Amino acid sequence: MIRIARDRLDEQGVPIRPGGAWFELAATTTQTALAEGAAHRALEEVYAHPQVRLALEKLFYDKCAYCEGSSLGQADWNVEHFRPKARVAERDDHPGYYWLVYRWENLYPSCSHCNQKRKDRPRWGDTSLSAGPARGKLDQFPLADEQTRAMAPLNDPGAEHALLLDPCRDEPEEHIRFDVHGSPLPVAGSVRGEVSIDVFHLKRKRLRDQRKGHIENVVRLMSVIRSLENQLGAGHPAVAEVREALTKTYLLERTQFAAVGRWVLRDPVSFGLEP
Repeated sequence: MIRIARDRLDEQGVPIRPGGAWFELAATTTQTALAEGAAHRALEEVYAHPQVRLALEKLFYDKCAYCEGSSLGQADWNVEHFRPKARVAERDDHPGYYWLVYRWENLYPSCSHCNQKRKDRPRWGDTSLSAGPARGKLDQFPLADEQTRAMAPLNDPGAEHALLLDPCRDEPEEHIRFDVHGSPLPVAGSVRGEVSIDVFHLKRKRLRDQRKGHIENVVRLMSVIRSLENQLGAGHPAVAEVREALTKTYLLERTQFAAVGRWVLRDPVSFGLEP
């Protein structure tokens, strides 16, 4: 997970967001939701409108907002509500954040494995063939203090002590790191990192193995860079060329699992490289 600026512009300087007509529709539908209250049925044709889906894909570089998997181009994906739309797993008496259903800032692109309850099925070589319990966000939204929970439209959700990392508001890389095998771990015991890893099911095996492949590639390129520096000097054009390839392929926002590559650079010793 990395931070993505919600207000970023595309290559032509155009804001990446739905058009004005959608925001008008969202505002009108929100008024209906406020009038209906907890009885409101979230309208997928509005919150998952084609304009919303197009903008979310572009904004997040065709990646899941949470795991950074680039599956959006190969499989269907969910328009996910950061604050759940219909119910909240932690509070039976919560009606769901129905007043935020059509709020652009509450919408994220999520792969089904992060957003839905899915089992982590075994991989080749696993000693157990058990898939274990289903995991995924669904309608979870844990808080550090339930007293801060926004229960109605007049309550300020910004005052909630949210435990889930918000990719457009927080700095996920300050809370989640990775080991040499590609498994995510909380940074310095970060509770928010630990909870986000668990709720978004970021330790699933296939995701771990994909990250491991990226780690191996980054380590390999960094080793090449250091070898070239020793042979040719740090300022040689060949060194700069490989550095550019490393950055463009593994470290930029648009690259899959950018957070993983960045962690190798941040803590090279943990990945078998000299500091």
